[in-house]
Amino acid sequence: MGKRAVVVVTGSERGSRSAWLFSRFLLGLFGVGARFVHPSSWRKGMAMDGLLITGGVDIDPKTYGGSRHHSVVRTEPQRDVMELTLIEEAQNRGLPVMGICRGMQLVNHFFGGTLHAHIHDFALEVPHPHTPFPLKTVILEQGTFLHEIVRQQTIRVNALHHQAVERVGEGLRRAAFDRNGIIQAVESVKKGSVLGLQWHPEFMPYQWHSRRIFGTFAQEVKTAMERGER
Repeated sequence: MGKRAVVVVTGSERGSRSAWLFSRFLLGLFGVGARFVHPSSWRKGMAMDGLLITGGVDIDPKTYGGSRHHSVVRTEPQRDVMELTLIEEAQNRGLPVMGICRGMQLVNHFFGGTLHAHIHDFALEVPHPHTPFPLKTVILEQGTFLHEIVRQQTIRVNALHHQAVERVGEGLRRAAFDRNGIIQAVESVKKGSVLGLQWHPEFMPYQWHSRRIFGTFAQEVKTAMERGER
């Protein structure tokens, strides 16, 4: 039996169990192993064939040079450091990266992008739901890798965020947005190496587009492992 590709899945020491279990299930569905790490368990240079940054607590304002907003209740600066270091390692090694919710925001920050502290400060034309169920419509940008994966112009997703990407980082592009014009996905201009999603596909394994996204990511991880073995 050959070696199995492994994705490092990040999270907090407490409060990330659901994201971890769902992510492990979906990665395993496509033949990829997963290893969960948090600020007390990770180390530099650890073995990985891909990186998945899950959602959770807000990014600490000091991490991205912002001021603390009244809506920011809990942060974890040690997790920010861990994930930024792992993104850098993945980039240096040419490994695929997927960021979910806060993970997308942190990926965007890594590439020099900026963050809206609280989207409810805006005059929203369409109500912004907070729900684990697919009640939000997002529009995919034609010609993007994400559109190529999903092969549909709009999809229904969940929404568990109150912050959002403002300016897209260098080397990234907008891949999806909602009816308020708020960015809902980013991806690297270089096809397939970095994908950030503002929604939580791991909490919707019953949705065909969640499985397509994880299936494509898993295949990229396998390809990266094979490339590294040559």
